[in-house]
Amino acid sequence: MKKRILWILAALLALGAAAAEGAELTFSSFDGGGHEYAVKIGDPALLACEESRDYGERQEAEAGSAYTVTFAFTGLSPGSTRVAVEGRSPILENDDYLYTATVDGDLNVTLAPVREISTFFLARNGEIYYDSYAIARGEDGFLLSVSDGEPREIDDASAAALMDVVEKYGVEGWDGFDESMEYVLDGEGFTLEICLTDGTHILARGDNAFPENYFPAIGKMQEILENAACGGEETAMKLKINGTEVPVTWEENPSVAALRALAPLQIRMSMYGGFEQVGPIGQSLPREDRQTATKPGDIVLYAGDQIVVFYGENSWAYTRLGHVDLPAEDMAKLLSNGDVVIGIEGE
Repeated sequence: MKKRILWILAALLALGAAAAEGAELTFSSFDGGGHEYAVKIGDPALLACEESRDYGERQEAEAGSAYTVTFAFTGLSPGSTRVAVEGRSPILENDDYLYTATVDGDLNVTLAPVREISTFFLARNGEIYYDSYAIARGEDGFLLSVSDGEPREIDDASAAALMDVVEKYGVEGWDGFDESMEYVLDGEGFTLEICLTDGTHILARGDNAFPENYFPAIGKMQEILENAACGGEETAMKLKINGTEVPVTWEENPSVAALRALAPLQIRMSMYGGFEQVGPIGQSLPREDRQTATKPGDIVLYAGDQIVVFYGENSWAYTRLGHVDLPAEDMAKLLSNGDVVIGIEGE
């Protein structure tokens, strides 16, 4: 009996002496311009971190010398927290990684990568002018630069919305796309580069050739970026027909965002076909034309540079802009008795 008690005590002591398992993260860099990596722990009461560098056989720092930096994490208390690894360089773009660190009851540490936007770049070119957009993580959030302009802060929700588009439309699968269709007079080219905080890198280019789901994905990205560029505050629009304001439900798409940016506008319309009034906007807007069966009150973009308001029905390839919320007979009274002038105003 005494031997059994001693054996149990020895087993308990051995169990108590077992070391908790930590976790490590390793990154590569070089002296004289490479990323300087630093760890930020959301709740330092749960987790401790030690840094070490390895220069290989040289074991010394010289300009241009490559090395690896290792961060070893030790659990201090059970719980979960966010861990950010920020890489900053005077000559390279930011290199950011995010993890969820979990410390169990035995103080073992596990790290799970988090997928969020680290850096983002989109440039489009073609018949229509587009701004270019670059996003990078800053110390306190995200910074957006429009067409190489001065970076300014945007809300986290805009970056999260872009991440949702990446996931929804399988944008990660675009990585490596680099195709061109020659001898096309009009069209579009693009460059998209995205780095995620789990180490994913996406680089895609095209010239009149596009990866799967390109137009719905890019259209949604464009909408998010345009909204972020104006501070997330959309200016409401009013539509007047011969000076009479009418109630409108506007679409949420890049075409409406571009139209909003042009307001105020006065457009001389012309009756056409016995079912619509059409007038020139004066410049081309982004377009996502689809075969559309219109009804009275519909507002659409035709050929990229003309606005059409319907008092009857038609079927053609249009981009939807909105709908006048009036009965068909009221639309006929407003639009079927001669040419009109419509005004588009911002509040």
